[in-house]
Amino acid sequence: MEKNMKKSCILSLVVCSLLSSSLSAQSLEERLEALEKIVLKQEKLIKKLSSMNDEVEEIDERLETVETRSFTDKIQFGLGMKVKMNNFSNKTADGKSYKANEIWRTKVNINMKAKIADNLKFTGRLTMFKNWGDSSPRNKDIEALQGRRPGGSEIYLERAYLDWIINADSYIPLTLTLGRQPSTDGPSNHFKENTTRKGTYDALVFNAAADGAVLTANMSNVIDGLSLRYIYATPNVKDRNDTSYNGSNNISYKKAKVNGLIVDQTFDSLPFENLSQAYFVRTKDFYAIPNDSNDINIGDLDLMGAMFEASKINNNFDFFFHYAQSKAKPNGKLFQNTIPIPMKMGLLTNTPNDTKVKVGEAFWTGARYSINKDWKIGAEYNRGSKNWLSLIIASTDPLNKLSTRGEAYEVYISKNINKYANVRLGYVNITYDYTGSGIHLGAPQKISELTGPLAAGTIKETQNMYVSLNVLF
Repeated sequence: MEKNMKKSCILSLVVCSLLSSSLSAQSLEERLEALEKIVLKQEKLIKKLSSMNDEVEEIDERLETVETRSFTDKIQFGLGMKVKMNNFSNKTADGKSYKANEIWRTKVNINMKAKIADNLKFTGRLTMFKNWGDSSPRNKDIEALQGRRPGGSEIYLERAYLDWIINADSYIPLTLTLGRQPSTDGPSNHFKENTTRKGTYDALVFNAAADGAVLTANMSNVIDGLSLRYIYATPNVKDRNDTSYNGSNNISYKKAKVNGLIVDQTFDSLPFENLSQAYFVRTKDFYAIPNDSNDINIGDLDLMGAMFEASKINNNFDFFFHYAQSKAKPNGKLFQNTIPIPMKMGLLTNTPNDTKVKVGEAFWTGARYSINKDWKIGAEYNRGSKNWLSLIIASTDPLNKLSTRGEAYEVYISKNINKYANVRLGYVNITYDYTGSGIHLGAPQKISELTGPLAAGTIKETQNMYVSLNVLF
C-alpha cells in the first residue's frame, strides 16, 4: 500500500508538472497573440495618423487657396514689363556728330484693381524705370517724373484713384474720380505698344502724373456715346521764402489752378471701333520749376485740341490723327536759371515785362497694319511749331518726340510672341527747327541761326534705332 501511495504521489507530481508546463506554454502563446494585436493596432493607428496628416496638409492648401482667392477677389494684380535697347545718333547745329549705342533700360508696372462696392472701385499702378546699372534716385524733386523717366530702382506710385458712381440709376450718371489720375499713356500710344488704351487723355498734350478730381457725366441717354469730363486740380507748390506757415521745415504752399473740360464721343454708326476727343484745359499760375528755392509764378497756359482714332478697319487697319494748340501767357516775371547757362527766363521768353501771348501748335498722325495675327507694321509722324508747349514732361519715350519743335517720324514692325508678350523693332528720326523742345522756360531760337558755343551744344537732328520686348500680364 505504501508502494501504491508512492506511485500515486509520483504520478500526481508528473501530472502537475505537465499541467504547469502546458499552462505556461498556453500563457506565452496568448501573450504573443496579444502583442501581435497591439502591434497591428499601432500600425493601423500610424496609418490613420499619416492619413490624417495628409488630410491636414490638403486642408491647409485649400485654406491657402481660399485665402488667396479671397484676397485676389479684393485686389487684382497685373504685371507689365518692358526691356528696351536704344542706339542714339545725334548731329549738332555746327555739323558735328556723336553716338550713344546700347543704352539698355527696364520698366516694370505693377497694376492693381479692386471693386470695393458696386458703385466704388480702386485702380492703381506702381512703377520702376531704370537704365541698367542705375542705383540712385533722380528727379526726386519733380514728382511728376517719378517712375516715368529712368532713375534708380525705387518703386513709385504712378496712379491711384477711386471711381465713385454717385447716381448709377439716374438719367445722367455721374462718376467722381479722385486721386492720382490716369493721365499717362493715353491715346493713341496704345497702337504702337500693341495694348488696349491705358490712359484717358490725349497723349499729344497730357503725359505726366497728375493729382486731382474729375467729374464725368455719362450723356449716352441724351446723345449716344457721349461723355463730358470736368477736371479740377490745385497743385501745391512749396514757397521756401515764406516762413509764416508752421509746418514741415516752416514751408508754406502756393497754389496753381487747373480747370478743364473734355468731351469724349464714340460713333456706333461707324463700322469700326472709334474714339473722338476734344478738350480745353487752363493752368493758372504756371510755376517755373516746382520746389526750386527760387521758384516763381511765370504766367498761365491754355491747351486745346481734338483727336480721332479708328481701329480694326476691315479687321487689320488702324488710324489716328491729333491736333493741339498751346497759348502761353507770360506775366512779365523772369526766373533766375543756373543750368546750363546762368540767365533769366520767363514763360517762352527772355524779355523782362514781356506779356505777349505765345501761340504754338502741333499735330500727330499714324497708322498700323496687321499683316496677320502676329505681325504688325506701323508709322507715325508729328510736327510742332516754334512755341509749341504741352504737359508731356513724363513721357517714357527717350526722345519725347511729341514735344518736338520741328518734325519727327517713326517706323516700326512688331511680332507677337504669345498673347502676353511682343517684340518691336523701330527707327525714330527727329529734326529740330527751334531750341527748347518740351521746355517752358526761355524763348525758342531758330537752330539754323545759332553760332559759337550754342551751335556746338544744340542738337539739330537725332536718330534712335531700338528694339523693345514688352510683356503685359
